[in-house]
Amino acid sequence: MAFARRVRRFTSALAANVWQCLVAVGAVQLAGETARADTRLLDAPPPGHPERLRPDVPLTALERALLEDIGPPG
Repeated sequence: MAFARRVRRFTSALAANVWQCLVAVGAVQLAGETARADTRLLDAPPPGHPERLRPDVPLTALERALLEDIGPPG
C-alpha cells in the first residue's frame, strides 16, 4: 500500500511539473503573437492601406474588366 501511494504521489507531482513546463513553453511561444495582436475591430482598412477604397478616383480599365468578370455584388 505504501509503495502504491508513493507511486501515485510521484506520478501526480511529475504530471504537475510537466504541465507547468508546457504552460511555460506555450507562454513563451505565444508571447510575441499576443503582443502584436491588435484587438481593435476595424470596419474599414486603415488610412494609406492599399485596399482602401477611393470613391473620388475612377476605376481603371483593368478594374472595370475585373468588376465585369465578377458581376454585381449579392
